[in-house]
Amino acid sequence: MGLIRSELMKIRTTNVWWLFGIGILIFTGMALTLWLFFGNDQIHQMQNAANFTPPTGENIPPEEIERMRREAAFLADKDRVLHLVASNIYTSGQFFGVMFVALLGAILFTNENFHQTATATFLTTPQRVKVIVAKFATAIIAAAFFWVLTTAINAAAGAIFFNAKGYDAQLTQWPVTRAILMNGLAYGLWAVLGVGLGVLIRNQIGTVVTLAVTYIIGTQAVQLVFTLIHEFWIKKDWVMDAMVGWPSVASQVMVSPEEAYPGSPKWWVGALVLIGYGLVFGVFGTLVTRTRDIS
Repeated sequence: MGLIRSELMKIRTTNVWWLFGIGILIFTGMALTLWLFFGNDQIHQMQNAANFTPPTGENIPPEEIERMRREAAFLADKDRVLHLVASNIYTSGQFFGVMFVALLGAILFTNENFHQTATATFLTTPQRVKVIVAKFATAIIAAAFFWVLTTAINAAAGAIFFNAKGYDAQLTQWPVTRAILMNGLAYGLWAVLGVGLGVLIRNQIGTVVTLAVTYIIGTQAVQLVFTLIHEFWIKKDWVMDAMVGWPSVASQVMVSPEEAYPGSPKWWVGALVLIGYGLVFGVFGTLVTRTRDIS
C-alpha cells in the first residue's frame, strides 16, 4: 500500500493526471453529443416503424411487402432500440478514454527512465515485483477514477435525455448495466496494457507516439483490411469475427448489446480477448522488470 500511495502521489503532484483528465472529458463530451443525436434519430425511427402499415393499391410483390414488414418490426423493437441507445450513451467516450488511460499507465513506468529515478526506486524497494504490481494497481485505480467520472457525466445526460423522450433511464436493464460494467473493465485492462507497453519500450516519447499511432491509425487500418479481405477475397463470417483480435476492436465489442459491426462476435468474446491481452502484458511486464538491467 505504501508503494501504491507513492505512485498515486507521483500522479497527483504532476500535470499528467489533469492533462489526461481534460482530454478524456473533452472527447467524452464530443462522443456524448454525437450519441445523443444518434439516439434521438434511432428512437424517432422506432416510433415511426411502430406505425408502419403495408402500402396498398400499388404493384408491389408480396415478398417485398414481407421484407418491409420484417424491417419495420426490427426498427420498432422497443427493448432493442432503447438498450442500444442507452449503452452507446452511457459508454460515450470509451474509444479515446481508454487510450488516454493506457498512455497514463505507460507514463507511470517511462517517467522513471525519463527522470532517471528508476535506480533509486529499485534500490529503495529491491523487490521489483512489488514495484511493478504497485504500478499496475495505480494505473487501474486511475482508470477506475476516470471511468466513474465519465460514467457519471454520461448517466446524468442520459437520464435527462430519456426522461425528455418519455422513457425510464434504462440503467436497471441488464444489457445496459453490462455495457457500463464492461466499459469499466475495458478502462482497467487498457491501463494494464499501457504499463506493459511502457516496460517494453521504456522511452517516454517513443511509448506515447507508438501507443497513440498504433491505437488510432492501427484500429482504422485493421478494420479496413479485414473488411476488404471479406469483400474481395475470403467471403466468410470468420474473417469479420477475427477482427476482434485487435484490442481496441475487442473493447468496442464488449460494451455493445448487439453487433458492434456487421459480423462481429458476441460481447463476451471481446471481453475474453481484452482480458487475455491484459494477462499477457501484466505477466510480461512483471517478468521483464525482474530481469532487466535498470541502470
